[in-house]
Amino acid sequence: MLTVNELNHLTTRYQERPKQLAQIEAVSQALVHLANQRLPASPLPPLLYSEKQLMRDPSLLPLDQAFGGLRETIIKEYGLWFLPNQTLVQDLADWLAGRPLVELAAGNAALSASLLAAGAHAVAVDSLDWVGQDIEQAEPWTTVEQLDALDWVMNEIQAVQQGKKDFLPVFLMAWWPNGNAGDWSILQALRQSALPFTLIVIGEPGPYTNSQSFWAKAQLTKDKRLNKHYQPFDDYQDALYFAQ
Repeated sequence: MLTVNELNHLTTRYQERPKQLAQIEAVSQALVHLANQRLPASPLPPLLYSEKQLMRDPSLLPLDQAFGGLRETIIKEYGLWFLPNQTLVQDLADWLAGRPLVELAAGNAALSASLLAAGAHAVAVDSLDWVGQDIEQAEPWTTVEQLDALDWVMNEIQAVQQGKKDFLPVFLMAWWPNGNAGDWSILQALRQSALPFTLIVIGEPGPYTNSQSFWAKAQLTKDKRLNKHYQPFDDYQDALYFAQ
């Protein structure tokens, strides 16, 4: 894990290296924001160095090793598996243009809370069955509806089919648990409903987020607009996709 004390030590160690100081300051500010249940203002810069860079400048190795612990810190300290930012949230709120969004498997609902603060209509849904695993207890940033994600989606589908609602909300899955095939079940249910739907996925195709069934069978489109202010900060190459 990356601690504040370690960041302070790195600030002293790299005080004459402007690029590295900018990286350290960005991470420090991000952790200050998260401690106050706010997302960082903008994306973090890429933090890790290539093998070639480290061989050329071994003095960067302590910094690279420290930054490698950032994701573990945000998971264990703040219950976040990925790191959105306020600029991305505004992009997403503008794109929604008033349409409601339901964040499935929302965890501590940092993204939903930030969308609400930006004036969007967002609902966070999570079964909270992860509590006690990576972190001991949930500390949601906004109200979380405690329900299985597939059950919520089925309820939304039935509401439209029964004429109780005019259309489905936008659904969003961010860093869905790897190996959990519930994501594929949700996509199947949306397809089988024959209703128009929008499903946004934030993750990395492969073994680290979502299920292999989902990545193999979903039709993915990477949206340039929504990825403009979302970039990887470590070895995970996650991005925003539309899935059909």
